[in-house]
Amino acid sequence: MLQFRKLRIKYKLMLVVILTTSLGLLISVAGVIAFDRVKQREILVEEMTILTQVIGARSAAALSFMDQASARENLSYLLLRDSITSACIHDRNGDIFAKVDAGRAGESAFCPESPGEPGAQFSSRYLDVVEPIRLNNQSIGYLTVRTDLSDLGARLRGQVVANVGILVLSLIAALAITSRLQQAFYRPIVALGQTAHLVTHEGNYGVRASTDNEDELGEAVAAFNTMLGRIEQDQEKLTNMAYFDTLTELPNRRRFSEELEQAIGKAARTGKRVALIFVDLDKFKQVNDTLGHDVGDLFLQSCADRLRAAMPVGGMAYRLAGDEFTVMLEGVRFISEAEDTAKQIFQQFAGQFVWPGGTLNMSVSLGIALSNDGDTVGSLLKKADMALYQAKDAGRNNYQIFREK
Repeated sequence: MLQFRKLRIKYKLMLVVILTTSLGLLISVAGVIAFDRVKQREILVEEMTILTQVIGARSAAALSFMDQASARENLSYLLLRDSITSACIHDRNGDIFAKVDAGRAGESAFCPESPGEPGAQFSSRYLDVVEPIRLNNQSIGYLTVRTDLSDLGARLRGQVVANVGILVLSLIAALAITSRLQQAFYRPIVALGQTAHLVTHEGNYGVRASTDNEDELGEAVAAFNTMLGRIEQDQEKLTNMAYFDTLTELPNRRRFSEELEQAIGKAARTGKRVALIFVDLDKFKQVNDTLGHDVGDLFLQSCADRLRAAMPVGGMAYRLAGDEFTVMLEGVRFISEAEDTAKQIFQQFAGQFVWPGGTLNMSVSLGIALSNDGDTVGSLLKKADMALYQAKDAGRNNYQIFREK
């Protein structure tokens, strides 16, 4: 049983088919042979009984007139059948009146001292048939005929060989058919296992198992794919929660930190630079305090939309926390490119913020820093932060550029 569990499903199916087919065929063959053996014996008994009755009727006159020569002549007709080995007639007193035998080598003549009970009796090698000899409806003696069962045994052995051949051919045919049909079972299961392997070891929830089956196996594959789809959706939601701000739908601080590190590394390899713009919403605290957090949330969402609208190619806006936003520009060569983006931001924030309860002017302060060789994430953030403080000190609603001293 343990070895069976270790077999691949393909071979398990083949083994099951072989065992079930073999068992079914063996039971059928055994049943056919047993039934045929019984029927052959019944036919043999019927044939020998009729033959014995016919010879007995012909021998009635010879026995009545005590004509042993005629009696033996009648018995000799029985020996024309190869399977009959001997025959004998007993008179009404039970004495042997006449007998004949086939004279086969290795076999002694058979004639019992007294007649047996009328009817047919089987032994391991012979069938003995005893029938009364009647004259005028009175029993005047008995005829005993012995038949060799070798022919019957040979016939049964031939049937066994033929049925074994049929059994082997049936198994070969069953295996050939199974090898084609099992693909309908085996391939979807293998595909399902391969898909599960990709999901488990590579974390790829985008793969799907495929099958053309419309049975329970097809339903299982469809259910598995549905489960993967839901897991994939959950993964996307978790990824969004991990890397995006839920209020503004902008990338959050975690994604900003990872992408800034990658951008600085790329800039070092390509010879280009990274521009960082810190964005601070002027007097946002007053909006929250006077108009409430609901309006404050709408205000932040409006700010995010305006920042997105101001982004050039290669630019990305992020929300770090509260009213702190930042913009990263990759592939920058000159500070003027960052200044153009800053002007676009001011242009987007020139329009009033409108909500169901009124309108409000918006303004931002910007701090700009450009990366140099040897800059790290920490050093570039510090430069942009220092530039932002300079913009606030200069009266807000302006931008300042960090310049190396």
